[in-house]
Amino acid sequence: MNTIFTLSQFVHITAGALALVLFWMPAILKKGSANHSRFGRYYVYAMYTVAATGVAMATTGLIDPLAVIKQPAANADALAAQIADRKNAWIFLIYISLLTLVTVRHGVLVLRYKTQRQSLKSPLHLSLILSLTLLGPVMALWGYQEKLILAVIFGLLGTTVGAGFLRYSFKATLTKFEWWIEHLGAMIGSGIACYTAFFAFGGSRLFIDHGNLRLLSWTLPGVVGFVVIRYLSGKYQRRFAD
Repeated sequence: MNTIFTLSQFVHITAGALALVLFWMPAILKKGSANHSRFGRYYVYAMYTVAATGVAMATTGLIDPLAVIKQPAANADALAAQIADRKNAWIFLIYISLLTLVTVRHGVLVLRYKTQRQSLKSPLHLSLILSLTLLGPVMALWGYQEKLILAVIFGLLGTTVGAGFLRYSFKATLTKFEWWIEHLGAMIGSGIACYTAFFAFGGSRLFIDHGNLRLLSWTLPGVVGFVVIRYLSGKYQRRFAD
């Protein structure tokens, strides 16, 4: 178990670091160019790897928590609290991995098929979106009970994102180039998940003694991402309407 966890953790961190950088490449490169497409694919591969290894790490940690705790507490009560804390982190990691997978996959399919939305209604894609949507309230309630604000935020976010994907997939008609706005929103959403996970599981150590800064680092990617999505959606809607 420890070997699986260690390998998954190494690949997860490596792919996550690459994704943090690659996220910006398609954004700054000319849309539709060869480099835009190439770096977009690299980002997608990195994010799929992040999601898969995140689930592998979390599953391993939930099955055998003692095998993956590097410095277990000597006191029985402290150890129990340590295990409970790690289990909470692994549960949250599974959900944010699901969010990452669904947003990236949806963005890729929307771009690939544009107005042809049959692939968005495949059993696999719909099951992933429904899982994200229906598990969101469960995650939010669990986070409230465990006093985990990130679980509450991302449970609600996951439900909102999933419901939006379902609406897009089944709406009767699309406006001109609406597929492009949907693709953009999905990919930015995946970036929000990536940056939030970074600050929650790694970067937050930078602010370990500063509670307010730690909370800000968790929520800022989502706030910035939401503002950017709204701005770009309005911008492209006005451009395509002209």
